[in-house]
Amino acid sequence: MNDVFSIKNGSIKAFESAYHHWSGRIYTFILKQCHSEEIAEEVVQLAFVRLWEKREQLSLEHNLSTQLFRMSKTIFIDELRKTAQSRKYQERVQRSGAASFTENTLEHKEALQIVYQAIEQMPPVRKQIFLMSRMEHLSYQEIAEKLGISPKTVENHMALALKYLRGFTPLMIVLHLL
Repeated sequence: MNDVFSIKNGSIKAFESAYHHWSGRIYTFILKQCHSEEIAEEVVQLAFVRLWEKREQLSLEHNLSTQLFRMSKTIFIDELRKTAQSRKYQERVQRSGAASFTENTLEHKEALQIVYQAIEQMPPVRKQIFLMSRMEHLSYQEIAEKLGISPKTVENHMALALKYLRGFTPLMIVLHLL
């Protein structure tokens, strides 16, 4: 009871002593319950934080160990609830995302197919410059050096390629609405 009284009155030394004496035991107790080192460590830390924050409300009628283990059990249950809620949320997101992902994937595949067909119809040099820029992520300067042309020529080809592809945008929108 003396340790409860000391902690209740704000003794840091008594608190540290309690931590060193009880933290390992609480950790082992929680670890046996959940088999998760991460949760056990979290519960120990939160229990001692709560002990310090609520020290003025400690009961002088109960041992420190009793009060610490009660706090730990309560925190452990809260952690289990949080974990369960998180899992349920993730499962809901995965379930709802799977259906819309499939629909979106089909729409994206159709749109990409139109874009690839449009790229294939470009003049050879324009197609090459466009692919080097967008697929290989080369700068206009790097493309110009590789092809032995001026950066301005690369810029002009890219502008024409993008203008050409924008012409397919209305078609993709119409297909998306069907």
